Order: sequence, then C-alpha cells, then structure tokens
Amino acid sequence: MTVHETFSGSPGAQRWPTLFSPFQVGKRTVLNRIVSTPHATGWGHGGLLTRAEVDYQVRKAAGGTGLVMTFGSAAVDPTSAASYGSISLWDERNDDLLRELAERVHEHGALIMSQMTHMGRRGNSLLSGIPLKAASDLPEEVHREVPAVFTEDELAVLFGRFGHAARRLMDLGWDGAEVTSYGGHLIEQFFDPNINTRTDRYGGSLENRVRFGREVLQAVRESTSEDFLVGFRMTGDQMLPRGGMSPDELVEVAQAITADGTVDLLSISLGTGATPRTTSIFVPGDALPENVAGAMGGRMKSATDVPVLVAGRILNPEVAERALTENGVDLVAMTRAIIADPDLPRKIAAGITPRPCISLNEGCIGRLYQGLPMWCSINPGVREPELDLFPEASKQPEASKEEGPTRRIVVIGGGVAGAEAAYRAAERGGEVVLLERTERLGGRAELAGRRPGRERWALYLDWLEEQLKSSGVDVRLGIEPTVEDVLALSPDVVVVATGSVPRWPAWAANAPTPVIDADDVVANTPQPEGPGKTVMLVDNEGGFVAPTAAEALASAGWSVRIATRFTSVAAYVDPTQIWWVRRRLKQAGMEFVTSVTPEHDGSAWSLIDLETDETRPAGQVDLVVYAGPRRSLDELSNGLTAAQPDLEVVKIGDALAPRTLLDAAAEGARAGAASVKPDLPAEETASLSAG
Repeated sequence: MTVHETFSGSPGAQRWPTLFSPFQVGKRTVLNRIVSTPHATGWGHGGLLTRAEVDYQVRKAAGGTGLVMTFGSAAVDPTSAASYGSISLWDERNDDLLRELAERVHEHGALIMSQMTHMGRRGNSLLSGIPLKAASDLPEEVHREVPAVFTEDELAVLFGRFGHAARRLMDLGWDGAEVTSYGGHLIEQFFDPNINTRTDRYGGSLENRVRFGREVLQAVRESTSEDFLVGFRMTGDQMLPRGGMSPDELVEVAQAITADGTVDLLSISLGTGATPRTTSIFVPGDALPENVAGAMGGRMKSATDVPVLVAGRILNPEVAERALTENGVDLVAMTRAIIADPDLPRKIAAGITPRPCISLNEGCIGRLYQGLPMWCSINPGVREPELDLFPEASKQPEASKEEGPTRRIVVIGGGVAGAEAAYRAAERGGEVVLLERTERLGGRAELAGRRPGRERWALYLDWLEEQLKSSGVDVRLGIEPTVEDVLALSPDVVVVATGSVPRWPAWAANAPTPVIDADDVVANTPQPEGPGKTVMLVDNEGGFVAPTAAEALASAGWSVRIATRFTSVAAYVDPTQIWWVRRRLKQAGMEFVTSVTPEHDGSAWSLIDLETDETRPAGQVDLVVYAGPRRSLDELSNGLTAAQPDLEVVKIGDALAPRTLLDAAAEGARAGAASVKPDLPAEETASLSAG
C-alpha cells in the first residue's frame, strides 16, 4: 500500500479535490497534482550522484508527492561541466544510483523525471579551463564570460546527446525527462533575439530561433518509447523591462516548440537568469506574491493545449487548488514547500498542518547561488536526515522510553532554537519545561518576521507553538530564571538557548546622539520629534537586519542614511533576494554611504572612508541605529555547572555563537534529540549526509 492509497476520501481530498485527483500526462498517470520541480542540491562533485540525494528525492515520494522531478541543470554534454553540483546524465558511474532512485520512487507510487540541459553561456570556465559555448558570443550579465559560438555541426552532435541521455534514463527505469530552456539556458539563448545574433538557419526568424529547441525535443522523442514522458520548461515572462522578450513573444515560442506534438508536459515559471534583477524573480522569494506565475501558466495552457505545470511560490493547498481550478493549469509545483516539509501531501490530506515554507531562500537556493550546498533554514532534516520527522521514525522513542526513567529537560529560551529543542525532546519521551523571559515565543525570528512580505514567518512560529502544545511541553512565559530556579526543577539536562545581545563598537560610547540596536527599532520603532530628523543606520552585519530596521524608520517618518563598512548595503544577502532589498530601500528615498565607519569627537559625527582613510562630516545625525555582529547571552551555564557539576548543560543557537536561522533550527533539533537519547552530539556539527 502506498501513501497515495490513503488520500482517497481523506479530509484534504474532500477539501481540495482537484489537487488530490489523478491526471494523465502522455501515457502515464500522476496520482495527484503535486510536483517537486527540478533543482540542484550542490551535494555532489564532478557530476556524480550521491547516496544522500537519492534518499532526499525518495523522501519526497514517501511523503506523497505525485511527480518527483530531479536534478536541476543536469548535464548531457561531457564537454561542459555540471554546474551547482548537479548531475552528469551521460556518466555511467551514476547508473546504479539512478536505477535505484527510480525503483524506490516507484515503490511509493510516484513518477520520476530528470531535467536535462546545456547551459550555454550561463557559467564560467574558471575551473574547467574549457571555453563556454553558446548561441552567440554575447556574455551573460550575471556570469560575464564571453562564450565561443556553436557551429551547426557541433549543434547536431549536441542534440544527439540530449537523445542519448534520455534513452539512458529510460533504460534505467525513469518515467521521463524534462528539457529546459528556463533560467537563460542554451535553448532560451537561441530563441531570444536579444541574445541570438546568428545569421544561419538557427538565427533570425522565430522558426529559425526555435529550431535548435525543436531538434533537441525531437531527438529525445525519437530516442525513447512512446510512453516515456517528454517535458519542456520555459519562462512565460522574462520580467525584463528593457531588452527582454514579451509574454506575447514567449507564447509564440511555446506554440512553436509544442506544435509537432513532442512535448507531453509544459512547465512554466517567470523570470530568467540573464541579469541580477531577474535572478531575484525566477526563484521568487517573499518579495513576490504567491502563485506569481499562475495566470501565465493558464495562458500557456490555452495557447498550446498541452498539459501545463506551473511553478512560483505555491506554498499551501488553498493556493494550489486555485491555480488548478481558476488558472486552469494541470499540475502545481510546491517544491520549496516540500523541501520545508516532505510530508506536505500526506499531512494536508490528513488535515495536519505541515511545517510552512517561509520563502526566505537563504537556506536553499540562496546558498546554492553562493556556491554552497542547498539545505533548508527551517527543516534540519534536509542537511541531517537523522533529524527528519518522518512518521515511521517518530515511533522509535516509544521503545527508548521503556528502557529507563523519563528524562527531565529544562529549555531556557523560547526562540527557534529553544522551541525546536523542546518539542523534539518531548516527542521522544522527555518531560520538558520551556522557560522564556518575554511574554511571547519566537525570539529574533519574530522580529525578522515583521519585515513587510514575511507574513509566512508568523505561520512558522505558530507551527512551532503548535508542536510545543501537541507534544506536551510545559511552556512558561515571562520568566527569567536564576540558577536556583532552574535547579529547583530537578533537570537531567538543561538546554541554554538564551540568544544574543548587541556587541557595541567602541564608537557607541559617549556618543553625541543616542545609539540604539536595530532589533529595538524593529520591536518598538522610535518616532521622530518633528519633521526633518535624520537617522544614521550603521550596517556592519550585511544581512537583512539593517534593511528591516531602515524600512521601519522610514515608515515612521525619519530620513534614513545607511552607512556600511562593506562595498554595498546588505552585502551578504543572497543573489535571489538582494535586488529586491536594495530596490525597496532606494524607492523609500534612503541614502547609501559605503566603505565607511563612523567616529565622533563627543559633539559631532564623522565618517572615515575605509579605502582612502579620509574623514568627512557625517552630516545631520539625530539618531544612530546599529546593526552588527552580536555576542552570546549566557548568564547561566557556568553557574549551573558550578552548582551541579554532573548536570548536562548544552548551549545552542545564538547562546552558543550568534549565527543564522538555519543554525538555530538545526542545533535545536539536534539538542532535542540528544537530550533524550544522547547518541548524537548536541553541540557538535554532526557528520553531514547532505553536502
């Protein structure tokens, strides 16, 4: 019995009937409309598939995903390197794991397809030493490397390689392959007249510009059986205000690409990878609306009469059902929502709230675009599968409870790290008390969630509260315990998750104006005492803290000048988000001053240029707000250990070392598991299966 057999008649199937209905694609049937679209993980090296990725993709099928699509940017060409740690489909060393992956996905009732591509100019030759090759010699704005130009003979070889890779997948038991142009890959470079400057039969007219894509699809079709699914992914709107293709032109491309019947499934998203602006669109973060591509997907369905899959911030079943019934698409991509909780289909069918994706991007695609392995900010199980909350795994603690007395765990701090530790320890049989000094849970994550567009953060914090309640954690708010208070609870383990406080720079002392922490600004924004008041916001953190505080100040009526020691404001926000961050700040009329640090003489502020060492007046400054590195807040660990040397005391999250949401969630989860069954070090980084 597969998970899909439990969906019929379920509360979710009754509430969202289209989402849980089967759908025929080509000659195969998807058992529900939920899809995980292809994305790279960055876990492998040299184009080789890893055991971790096999398990990761199978986990989605086990959770009820109907169609598992894998391997974003998977390579078909041995002469072009696999990017972002993706997979080389031509490499026979991958065969055993590819075959196993297909078999295990099928055991759960899901279909499986792989993406396949050539990226053309989208990349660089820094590691390979082999020049890029593309439709023409125009460099991409993001990667900036000038490519060599494919000859017609080379193109004939290349579309044959697409066919060869598809045949290999079919022989290894896969259901289909998706050819992609999306994100500015080679096929898009051919059909975009702003990039394709060729004068041969692959350039000029629309018929010529789509020729290469059609030849690729024809090669795939001819190399495989009639029941092997052939997909094509493309953008419905490049979202380029200047120099891009319009939606009307892209509809014509879709019609031309699908005209000969080779495409069984058309996958539609928005944006492209050609510029930093569109990089912030094609994996839409929290600055864009949910189901952002739904209307365009419906238009493509009407224009082509080919089944359409749409992707773009479809994060919950209500939105998914509307995309199917109102936009008229056939399948919905819920990829990041499934990364956040691979049991999403299973849970929504049963009427259970899944862990909600917050569209931060910082832990998944944002990491990948910085050359780091993909994880998830709020699901530690992606990085460390032993922390997965798979239903079958949750039965294991019942056995451990019978092996000895119940352990009593006291968690101090109700931020993300503390909440994760508390509910996971309770689910594993621990008796857990959580003490939080404020009157609410969430810590700095609650403040970060006040940024406009981050409404889903509240859903995540609500979900954490529900886990605490359902697992039986004794939550006590408004308590800042002493060592004696903690010991009076007779703990076997104390988890210290007390967070962090500002690390004030030397210039904050004896300042001529008030200097306050950016967190305090977000929590309780000061009001200017009259018009024309100016804040100097010092950004030495480089992330979202300063921009969030800056927007709060501007909304309150302050003029905001952001001064940073870095070469740009918000210098370390990932490429999928940074364009929106700076756009919003500029639209609010804020002034940026980069590569500077402030100082004062006790009566006036000045700025030191870190590149020229010159000092200049800072101008009018009525208030200084600081966003910078923080220090751990831990006033209990030493006292607890001194008072009771044999007490197990574990520090996690910012109390251990101030870092990110991802670290807080992971360390909390690890500490919660270890506090009940201490076979996993709570403070040490576990051996990572992913990456």
